[in-house]
Parts: sequence; structure tokens; C-alpha cells
Amino acid sequence: MTEDQLRLLKCVANETRLQILKLLAKEERCVCEIMGELDKEQSLISHHLKSLRECGLITKRRRGKKILYKISDPSLVKFTSKAEELGKKFCQT
Repeated sequence: MTEDQLRLLKCVANETRLQILKLLAKEERCVCEIMGELDKEQSLISHHLKSLRECGLITKRRRGKKILYKISDPSLVKFTSKAEELGKKFCQT
């Protein structure tokens, strides 16, 4: 396994980050929308958004006073869907 593969898997190996990616797969959103959807504190969401940005999985843009986040590459939508499918297949308890 390469460093890049490990970095990607570590970056998405968190429930909140996966939930954020699934939300952003539908449309770009601001922090307040993500907070509302996930019922989590702003500081926690911001922390995870920073991690996802550092991994290159999401990007941000400013629209007025809001900063909107979106998935950086459409293949990540397929990746998260496939991970969910494989998790159900192999990790059922």
C-alpha cells in the first residue's frame, strides 16, 4: 500500500467525515447547513472540514459572507458509495 492510499483511508476513516462527504455528494453546503444536517457543533464540523480540505477531498469557495464546501472530484462519490456497499458486505456483525 502506498503512502497516498494510507493517507486517503486515514482521512475518511471517521464517521463524521464520511457523513460530510455524503452530504457534499448531493450539493455544496456551508458549515451551518452541515451542522444542521448532522446535529454537531460548529467547531467539530470545521475541524473535519479542515481535515478533508488538507487531504484534497473537498474544496471551498466564498459566496458573499458564506463559505461553501464541495467534493473536489466526482469519483469520491463513487468511492464513498462503494465503501458503504463493501462495509455492509464484509463487516456485518
